[in-house]
Amino acid sequence: MADRKRVVGPEKSVVPLLEPGSLVAFTFDPNRRKDGRNVDRIRPVFMKTGVVRQANGSAYMEAGKLKVACAVYGPRQNLKSKVSTRGTLGCDFKFSPFSGGRRRGYMKDSQEREYSLVLEQALSPAVRLDLMPKSTIDVFVQILESDGSAACLAAAITCASLALADAGIEMVDAVAACAAGYFGSTICLDPTEEEEGYEGGSLVLSYMPSLNEVTHVIQSGETSTATTVKALELCVDACSQIHTVMQQSLAANV
Repeated sequence: MADRKRVVGPEKSVVPLLEPGSLVAFTFDPNRRKDGRNVDRIRPVFMKTGVVRQANGSAYMEAGKLKVACAVYGPRQNLKSKVSTRGTLGCDFKFSPFSGGRRRGYMKDSQEREYSLVLEQALSPAVRLDLMPKSTIDVFVQILESDGSAACLAAAITCASLALADAGIEMVDAVAACAAGYFGSTICLDPTEEEEGYEGGSLVLSYMPSLNEVTHVIQSGETSTATTVKALELCVDACSQIHTVMQQSLAANV
């Protein structure tokens, strides 16, 4: 009698078909990046405003494989605080379940809660919350496709700032953000997800180019002071380039 509970396997097995080059290990050379960029170059950026009609302001941003969408609602009455001379800014950062190679849950994890707080800290200095007492502004950022955690955070800050401007929120300046990765003594701007596996640390800078002011800096890893200063200078130059694209996107939607 055959055992019906046992799954009978095939008599023969074959080697699975793999994509060409999938067996070749990825080795990172800072001077020869996979997408052909130099170490001081960011990915090509595309921005568009007014993508969510139900929101007061919205924006969409692409940088290579990375795709981010943001919607802004408000200012509206803050029901939690009746006596407030200054408005509040609430930020929500979320990865889509299908955004990366590993499927994410619908509930927020620790990284998303941390990025939500960083998003609020980076945008608050630019928004004139003192002109909106007893009011709140809600910012919702959704990562549609991820390509590097630090790059996602920088793109979220830039896209959220663009959505705030599209909503007509009074700001002192638009906030542009850029990420940098440390590979020994070499600094690479806007690292991808593959490149992040080889970096020794990262830096994300939020910057207001018109006022020449930094709103937020977050750094991880161990590096020297000279390397950090150089990374800040590269990120400042990259933020100025991103700021130009933001201005063109806003002008095109007028």
